[in-house]
Amino acid sequence: MINPQTKLFIVDDHQMIVDGLKSLLNNEDQYQVVGCSNQPLDVIKLLETTPVDILLTDINMPEMSGVELTRVVKKQFPSIKILALSMFGDYQVIKEMIDAGISGYILKNTGKQGLLEALRRILEGHTYFSEEVTQELMKGHPVTGTCCLTNREIEIIRLIEQELSNKQIADKLFISERTVETHRKNIFRKTCTQSLVGLLKYAYEHKIV
Repeated sequence: MINPQTKLFIVDDHQMIVDGLKSLLNNEDQYQVVGCSNQPLDVIKLLETTPVDILLTDINMPEMSGVELTRVVKKQFPSIKILALSMFGDYQVIKEMIDAGISGYILKNTGKQGLLEALRRILEGHTYFSEEVTQELMKGHPVTGTCCLTNREIEIIRLIEQELSNKQIADKLFISERTVETHRKNIFRKTCTQSLVGLLKYAYEHKIV
């Protein structure tokens, strides 16, 4: 059975960027660019009639920013995953995009393999931030509040950031999977987060990873 193609939609006010992305993805059988737009205000209406798996969006656009577009898309089409594309990796902008609900953030100087890796990881249910973006997040000013986490919980957060499964974490720490799951529940409760994206954002802000 042939796997269905992943449907992509590209939003950028610069046609050259749109054309470049389409060119990079044209020969990739797994992906199909089902729509493009230079006008973020038109995107919502287009998404109502065009099934999309991943939306690739610029951040600095006239009339509606990538942050605003992400918020609206995630509210009206929560199943659509969003990959942010930007020329810059500014900490505050990255944080706003994460809060809005993105699944990934890469810079526009990323090569084809980096783009494909980001799409693959997002499709697998992970979040993806390019190395430059991750470094910028780690520069963010920490806030207070990590004292409520135990050393073991901090250790587990760092292993989660490395995308280890509960079993892998259990094997590495010589504890049971059930114990790992208990730690994870406590971590989410203490950090007041409900998703891996939220937990990673918390971890970056508090310089845990």
